[in-house]
Parts: sequence; structure tokens; C-alpha cells
Amino acid sequence: MGGSFLTELGDQALRVPVTGRTRGDSPDVTSDYLSIECKYRKQIPLWIKDAMAQAVASSREGKTPVVFLKEKGVSFDETLIIFRAKDFMDKLNNE
Repeated sequence: MGGSFLTELGDQALRVPVTGRTRGDSPDVTSDYLSIECKYRKQIPLWIKDAMAQAVASSREGKTPVVFLKEKGVSFDETLIIFRAKDFMDKLNNE
């Protein structure tokens, strides 16, 4: 895939090479408290975009839109949670 992500985490600004590797035991971005795996796709599935649009439309009074993706038969502890980058960064920088 090539290229890079420019990621800002708190006061860290990291340029992260994207090698296209599919497996590994080290995160794509180094952080003191997160293990970050970056995925780049030409297009995000429409149903995920629709779920986020619904969360955004229903957010009121400064609440953060978030999407939970739970798979049938899988523990809630394994549920995936999706934030928009700007909302995630706002939370990270304001907490």
C-alpha cells in the first residue's frame, strides 16, 4: 500500500509508515497507553457509515457519537467500538 498516516496523540505527533504487512506483534503507532492498528480501505462499508450517521444525528448536548458493533454469539467484552477521529481526539485531549 505504501504511504503514511499522520497521527496526533495528545502532544505526540507521529509519522507512521504503512508497509502493507497483515500480521505482526507490534502496533502501527506507538503510544504510552494505546495499542493502535491502522487500516486503510478505499471505501468503508455503507452500513458502518450509516450507523455512524445515525449516532451523529441522535447526539445531543455535546454527547459523543459512538457505534458499537456486537457479533451474535460473541461476548459483549469483545464488542468493537467506533468513534470518528475528531471525536476521539477531542476526548483524548479534554480528559
